[in-house]
Amino acid sequence: MGSGFKVFQIFQFTLFLGVSVFLFARSVDGTGAENTFDVAFFSFSIWLGFYLFLLATEFGIRFLLVIKKK
Repeated sequence: MGSGFKVFQIFQFTLFLGVSVFLFARSVDGTGAENTFDVAFFSFSIWLGFYLFLLATEFGIRFLLVIKKK
């Protein structure tokens, strides 16, 4: 369980970094508006919140599985 979990975490973090770079690099956002720093930072904040929610859920499930195993 440990090795597969680490590989998935590396993949997930790489995906997070890729999307983060995309959010800051694009010149126009999805609605066609100019992507200013404020808009990019707001989009990044939402993306970061989603990522942290996923991490908390994954570590919570992993914690419960470790407790159940003992």
